[in-house]
Amino acid sequence: MDRTPRAPAALLLLAALPCLAQGPLPQFETRWTAEAWQMPGQDARAMGVVGLQVERRWDSGAYAGLGGWGSLTGERGGFITMGVGGGWRLPLTDRLGLDAGLWVGGGGVSRASVGGGLMVRGQMGLSWATPGASYGVAWSRVRFPNGAIDSSQLALTAAFPFHLPVRPAQAAPVLAQPDLAHFREVAILLTSQRYLPTRSTQALGGGPDQDPVDLGGLELRLGLGPRSFLVLDSSAAARGKADGYMDVFLGLGCEVDLVASGRLRGVAKLMAGPAGGGNLDVGGGAAIKASLGLDARLGRSGLLSASAGYITAPSASFKARVLQVQAGRRFTFAAPSGPTAPADWTWSWTGWSFRPSFLRLTAPQRRGEARALPIELVGLHFSYDLGSGFESVGQGNFATAGRAGGFGQGLLGLAWRSPALLGAGPRLRLQTLLGAAGGGGVDTSGGFLVQATAGMEQDLGGGWSLQVLGGRTRAPNGRLNTSLVEGGLAWRFQAPTRR
Repeated sequence: MDRTPRAPAALLLLAALPCLAQGPLPQFETRWTAEAWQMPGQDARAMGVVGLQVERRWDSGAYAGLGGWGSLTGERGGFITMGVGGGWRLPLTDRLGLDAGLWVGGGGVSRASVGGGLMVRGQMGLSWATPGASYGVAWSRVRFPNGAIDSSQLALTAAFPFHLPVRPAQAAPVLAQPDLAHFREVAILLTSQRYLPTRSTQALGGGPDQDPVDLGGLELRLGLGPRSFLVLDSSAAARGKADGYMDVFLGLGCEVDLVASGRLRGVAKLMAGPAGGGNLDVGGGAAIKASLGLDARLGRSGLLSASAGYITAPSASFKARVLQVQAGRRFTFAAPSGPTAPADWTWSWTGWSFRPSFLRLTAPQRRGEARALPIELVGLHFSYDLGSGFESVGQGNFATAGRAGGFGQGLLGLAWRSPALLGAGPRLRLQTLLGAAGGGGVDTSGGFLVQATAGMEQDLGGGWSLQVLGGRTRAPNGRLNTSLVEGGLAWRFQAPTRR
C-alpha cells in the first residue's frame, strides 16, 4: 500500500515569508526548482517534480536553509521529501554567477523505490540576477543511497530575495523606527477536514473507493493587501483507511466584509500542489483545491473559520467534497515594506525557534509479520513562545533509514522548558504532541499519533541551544508503540510584533 510523509510546520510558515519585507536587514530567498527524474525500470515514466527551498544568504555568497520536493507528473503521486541544504554562489560578472549546492533529506513514497527514504541531491549551474529575482539553469543529480533512484537531469530555477526584521534571542535591538513603519498580517490556523470522495474515485489497485478521510493539518495566510492573502495549506490523514495520504497546497485567497465591523467575513480560496498516498488514485500527484467559507474574528487575535469546497486530481480519478473547520491566531508583524502602520501602533519582540533534528524509533511495529527494525528520521521543528516557559510546537519527521521509506510524522502540540538550572546550566524540557503518521509499512492504522518526550536543553549563546530528548510514540488505533530518542540544534530568534 502506498504511503507518504508529512510536511513540517516550519516549511509552511517560511515558504510564505518573501512578501513580508524588503530593506537593509538579514537577507533570505525562496528558490523554486523544476526538473524531471528518471525512475528505475526501462518502461518507467519520468517523474516531474518541483522543489521549494527557503534559504538564508550571506554577503560571501554562501547560503543555507530548508525545503522540500513534491511530484506533479508521472506515476508516483504522493512523492514528497523534506530536508536541509546549502551552497555557494561565485559571481562571474555583475549579473552572471556560478552556483553549486548540496541538499540532504528524507521521505518519498514506497512505490518509487526510495529504500529507507534518504535523499541526496547536488547541483551546479549558472544564474542570472535581475533587480527582483535571479534565474538559473543547472545540472543536478539525485540519489536515494539505500533505494534505486539515481537520476541526472537539467534543472530550471527561479529565486526571489526578501529581508526579515529578525534578531537572535536576547540580542540587543538593532532596528530603527523607520524599519518598523509598515506591517504584514499573518494567520496560523489548525485545520480539521473531511474528504468525501465522489463515486468516480478509485483505489490505486482498481475498484471504487468512497471511504471518507479525516485529516488534520496547518494553514498559513500571509496578507498581500486589504482583502487578499497568500495561503499555504497542508493536511495529512489521521483517521480512515487512507493513512499515509497528505497534500501541500499553495494559492490565493480573498475576503469580503459581511458586517460593518469586519468581524465576519466571506472567504474564497483557490490552491494547487502535490498530493497523494494512502492508496488513493492521484496520478502523478498534481491536485487542485477550491473552497468558500466564513471567517469570524474574535478579539484582537483569534480566528475561527468554516468552509466547504472541492478537491480534484485532474490526471486521475480522485475527486472529493471537502468540509473544513479551523481555529488559530492572527499576528501583525513589523516590516520594512507593505501597508503603512498607524503612527500609534507599538511593537514588541516575540520569540520563535527552529530546530533541525535526528530521531530514532527503537522498535516500531510493522504491518504483518515484518520485523520491528529501528527507523531513523530527520526532523524539522518550529515553535512560538507563549510565555512562562511554554511554547506551541509544530514538527515534521521523515524516514531516512530502517527499510521504511515514505514513513513520516506531522505533529502539533505544547512544550515547556524550565528556567536555567543553577543559573547557567541546562533547562528541563517537556513536550506532548498529537498528529498524523503513516507510510513505510509502519502499523499506524488510520494515522492518528501521540508522542511525548522529556529531556534537557543547553544554551550555547547567540540564540543557539542543544536539545536532547527521549520518550515514546504511539498510534492509538494501530500497533505502533515504541520508545524514541531525539537530538537537535535549535536557533531561537525574535520578530517585532504589534502589541
